[in-house]
Amino acid sequence: MSLLNPVLLPPKVKAYLSQGERFIKWDDETTVAAPVILRVDPKGYYLYWTYQSKEMEFLDITSIRDTRFGKFAKMPKSQKLRDVFNMDFPDNSFLLKALTVVSGPDMVDLTFHNFVSYKENVGKVWAEDVLALVKHPLTANAPRSTFLDKILVKLKMQLNSEGKIPVKNFFQMFPADRKRVEAALSACHLPKGKPGGAR
Repeated sequence: MSLLNPVLLPPKVKAYLSQGERFIKWDDETTVAAPVILRVDPKGYYLYWTYQSKEMEFLDITSIRDTRFGKFAKMPKSQKLRDVFNMDFPDNSFLLKALTVVSGPDMVDLTFHNFVSYKENVGKVWAEDVLALVKHPLTANAPRSTFLDKILVKLKMQLNSEGKIPVKNFFQMFPADRKRVEAALSACHLPKGKPGGAR
């Protein structure tokens, strides 16, 4: 890269973010705490977590508004969760393990995704590096081709046990365009109607 022709490079995803880390995801409303593996895809498009049941949840990096750790992360209000994390003990290290990812379409309608790591200071490092991906200039100003690539990356991360993309994932990706998805699958001679069908 020269000074005469500057090029903005896509964000670099650190290896440990792609490899993942064990966390406990908790929710105050449902009072559920479940072990997950938290990861960022290698291209930095999604923060996602995998439950023990292999179910995955995705959070588009562009929808993240903030990441919080330590005393700025959310604290469980439910006594059940407070007991799970031993929060009422004086030597509790919850704050050193807490991570909250704030997401939403704007700064008003926010969703809080709460995690607790198994090791101290992991939440802090994750909060800083995920926020660095969010704040990268190309994250909010991506070229058109990136949006197609994001769809492909998400579909490829949801392969079934045979290594194929389930047809239902196409319909979930484009819920408003069911007829167009069916037409596209037919044009490619791929199954379109079978619930368990795969590409």
